[in-house]
Amino acid sequence: MEVIQVAQYESETSDEEIIKENHDINEQRKKSKFWVKESTFDKPSETEALIENQWSKHYTNYTENGRKVYYRCNKVKRRGPQCSASMCLLYHADSDKVTCYKTEAEHDHYDHKGRGIDGNVKKIIEEFLGELEKWCEDNGDIPIDENKAFVVSYKIIYDEQEYDDEDTEEDSGNKFRVFISSVCLLNIASISSHINADATYKLVWQGFPVLIVGTTDLNKKFHPFGLAICSNEKTKDFEFIFNGIQIGMEKLNKDLLKPTALISDAADAIKNGFRNVFNNEYNQIMCWAHMKRKIDNRVCHINDKLIGKEIIDDIEMLHLSNSTEVFKLAYTLFKKKWNMNNKQTNQSILDFLNYFDNEWIKSNDGWYEGIQLYAPSTNNALEATNKTIKDDGTFRERHVLSRFLIIGCNIVNNWSNERDIKSINAKIFATEPTISLELWTLSYQWAKSTKDIICISNDSSKTCYIPARDIQSITQANLNKYKNKKWSTFNQFQKSFDIWCMEMNDSTWKKSKCNCPIFFKNYICKHVVGMAIRLKYCKPPPAAKTVPIGEKRKRGRPAKATPALLVQ
Repeated sequence: MEVIQVAQYESETSDEEIIKENHDINEQRKKSKFWVKESTFDKPSETEALIENQWSKHYTNYTENGRKVYYRCNKVKRRGPQCSASMCLLYHADSDKVTCYKTEAEHDHYDHKGRGIDGNVKKIIEEFLGELEKWCEDNGDIPIDENKAFVVSYKIIYDEQEYDDEDTEEDSGNKFRVFISSVCLLNIASISSHINADATYKLVWQGFPVLIVGTTDLNKKFHPFGLAICSNEKTKDFEFIFNGIQIGMEKLNKDLLKPTALISDAADAIKNGFRNVFNNEYNQIMCWAHMKRKIDNRVCHINDKLIGKEIIDDIEMLHLSNSTEVFKLAYTLFKKKWNMNNKQTNQSILDFLNYFDNEWIKSNDGWYEGIQLYAPSTNNALEATNKTIKDDGTFRERHVLSRFLIIGCNIVNNWSNERDIKSINAKIFATEPTISLELWTLSYQWAKSTKDIICISNDSSKTCYIPARDIQSITQANLNKYKNKKWSTFNQFQKSFDIWCMEMNDSTWKKSKCNCPIFFKNYICKHVVGMAIRLKYCKPPPAAKTVPIGEKRKRGRPAKATPALLVQ
């Protein structure tokens, strides 16, 4: 077998040439910046004038010579092509001096092509806004039919218009806001004491939000005032819809609203818009359901699950505080318990307590029951209306804006017809709570109990102190501690729920007040109705007496009488 030696491969170009060629290619791909020294300052404060309104901080590098802070031209957006001009400040490591460097390249942000909206697209948008403005004008008169929807107020802002105080140049661009309601719904708004507000999406194909405002009655039923379609959901958009309600009051020759509470989530846009329109004193009620979901998602970071559960239980006790004074005192005791006089070493607990204090005490503290009587602590009623709009109004489809305007009018018409007193099963605005048969039964059984109730008579009312749960009587020592709120620990605050205090109105017993959690949620409770039965202010219906003492009424209608000749 013949053995042949294969010659070694030799490239036509050397390895050094290949490396150099690749290096040149990579260098060409990089956009080189040539920095030129501008000046040196003795103190960092002297460089503030350099930055002004033209530069924004981009990134920072730490070198042996000192800290380098790079700035980009802020005439272009952070994301996307950048201006060629840049600036760098070197903070010297060995002194307080600062040296400024700038690139050789000049500003070229005006030369970028393809940025902004094309002129033809702008023309189409402006034509659409013109049609929207014409539609609003055609539907802006107050109709004879009180249930027919009409445009209460609207605002169309074109891109080339000058911006006033309401719409700053930062929010420049084509914008629109339309508020639709009916005479019937505005009449309900005129007798409301608090306002619920929220925004919902997935209704308009273009992604525009729909803003809903309304109120709840003493049966906790939601009554909408109308809806607004806006190009955004910023402060000015919510300010528009709140101001639209006031415009509606003026059109109907009614007094302007002076609401005592706003119920919403933690969105600053809602709160700021409300404050700008209703600058009178009011309570900011934070939706408890939203707040509870937030803290549940955060408390899971505590590494001890049992402690996390106990903290949640304590927060739920804070939620049941029956007044602002009690809430502030209870929170002080809550901090004392979990900080353990600043001896808490579990970092996960400390992180949660700091989050809870900053987010739900300093910023949004209106989530306890006693912040305002006869106002809900959640926005669930409005959220349910949002769901109904999607299920029955749009059938879970997204419609183009021109189509949704018609659908929005139909939704307002339906809301109004449902609340027309001439309608069958009309949703009348309840001015006093309805007592269900179940509540009559509980109240009758409570009235028949042997609890010792301390009753103090005043001019036209009675103050009653009632033992809670299975407790039969109240000692004088516990009563004094309850009245004076002399609690030194969080556990003592929890013990205060062993006593309920009720103010019994002699003239109209349904207007009596109790500080038990059920009353704050439903505006009526078994203590109020039971005391009215005890004092013979009212009589329970016969059906309430058919359930044996100690048993609960079964769900559904009471059983009818058995047929004749059968033993009942």
